[in-house]
Amino acid sequence: MSLIENLKNNFESVTVGAAPKPPQNLMELRRQLRLACEQRNVHGDLANYCYWYVGYLRNLHDRENATMGRTRGKARRMWAEQSLIYQDIIRLLDGLSLNLSSMSWPEMEEEVDSFYELVDELTLALGDMQEWSNSEEARCLSCGWNGPTGHCPHCKVQTLKPIRTFATNINHYVEPGEAQLRVFRELMGVLEGKRDLSTLKLPLLHLQKRFKDTADYLYERSFMPVAQKGFENIAQALLGIDQMMRTFEDADAQHLEDGWALIYQSDRSNLELVDNAPNSAVVAAAYDIIRDQVSLGTE
Repeated sequence: MSLIENLKNNFESVTVGAAPKPPQNLMELRRQLRLACEQRNVHGDLANYCYWYVGYLRNLHDRENATMGRTRGKARRMWAEQSLIYQDIIRLLDGLSLNLSSMSWPEMEEEVDSFYELVDELTLALGDMQEWSNSEEARCLSCGWNGPTGHCPHCKVQTLKPIRTFATNINHYVEPGEAQLRVFRELMGVLEGKRDLSTLKLPLLHLQKRFKDTADYLYERSFMPVAQKGFENIAQALLGIDQMMRTFEDADAQHLEDGWALIYQSDRSNLELVDNAPNSAVVAAAYDIIRDQVSLGTE
């Protein structure tokens, strides 16, 4: 869930362009407040720093609540906890921004101690949500519902274990062919929780047949190095489809990510073959079949 990572990043580091430069995160702000208590000296801009964070955190909370408020199950319960902590921090900082200069030192120390505890609570809550989002616990990929039935009663889709590791070696654009596009559209719908996993099976089987037909053609011409290399690339794509098919057995969306990366890289490798083909009619024929099957054209 990228939203969780955004929350964590926003909490840990805030870029502010105003001068004088305020604390860069809540940790720094609470250190400045504690230092003021220890030195019995309130910095002239400290109240303004508290005021700035009131506005920042209020906007952050409202923005994330618009999204997380629509979740269900464990995600919703975890957000409810975080929301209360955010609201407590906002109220505390709002009070400090208005009353800092008139507070007694014992009163200020009590407020700063509370602020320390709230920041620690928020850190733990964000960590718990990050840990859960990266766990293998199946949930609805749309709303986060994680009940025992295997199908979200709200979004009408199968619950899946989320992707934990994303492919990092895909750094070249490949224009997909029609059969790949069919798979990709259904794949994105599944990963966004908008379509049930079952809708992906037929497009995958169709793409598998296209790749197998291509592999047969190239295998018959494997005496040619280019055809042999093309065959190996197609074999990689077929392994990717097999990997994606595993999701129907164990409901793990990680297989979808890993398998699609193999298919994508196979297409990229075959396109590189096409781009480097020598000007030979017989070799060009082999490249043509690779090119056709990479772009896949129309049925």
